Amino acid sequence: MNNEHAAPEESDPTASLEETKKHQGLGWRTIIAIIALITIAILAYPFIQEQLNSNPDTSAKVSPESQTLVTVPEATAQANPDSAQAQFELGNAHVQAGQWDQALAAFQKAIELDPNFQGAYANLGVVYYQLEKLDLAASQYKKALELDPNDGDVAYNLGALYLQQALLNNNPPNPDLLNQAIAQLEHASELDPNLAEPYFSLGVAYNALNQKEEAIQAFETFLERDSGQDPRASQEAKRYLEALRN
Repeated sequence: MNNEHAAPEESDPTASLEETKKHQGLGWRTIIAIIALITIAILAYPFIQEQLNSNPDTSAKVSPESQTLVTVPEATAQANPDSAQAQFELGNAHVQAGQWDQALAAFQKAIELDPNFQGAYANLGVVYYQLEKLDLAASQYKKALELDPNDGDVAYNLGALYLQQALLNNNPPNPDLLNQAIAQLEHASELDPNLAEPYFSLGVAYNALNQKEEAIQAFETFLERDSGQDPRASQEAKRYLEALRN
């Protein structure tokens, strides 16, 4: 997290596989964490459809600040046209600048150069999510999990996405999708017991299924493990608990 704004390094063809994996992980796990918090925050609020049906402005807005974010990665990618790592870092820079279309192209190029680049699939899922293409986002998360079945962060993102699909445009929420979300979220919590986010989403899902005790337990677990990074989620978890206990 502390290296979020560090200038990206040029890819080193002599680097070991473990070093490459470590380098790949820094950027995309930060983005996964951000999107996870955004997802649960959106799901927590009662006016879900109103918030999500408003179309985001996905056009590129190149301000001096955002252009600065992509200058070095862009130069590195141009100097290394066959480097999947360079394209990946360029995609991360575009995400930080809010340039979703450019990020989409960069992550797709990274995958074209390296079809087994797990982080690129995960981040491509994040971009599709931001573009409100949920089915495409899910397909990228699934591919990322095929490449690394033990990745709790991506497993959580997929579960949260299923939950969002269950709640959107369904009144009452789709029970099959809710159960699918619960299974995926429980799997994510098994893969990484330290993650707090799956428990918030589990609380939302159980509450939608009128499973009161399970919802209470999930929200309590979330608050026990929550780092406080997103105060909105903490506030909503407390609000849910107050309503469920009464």
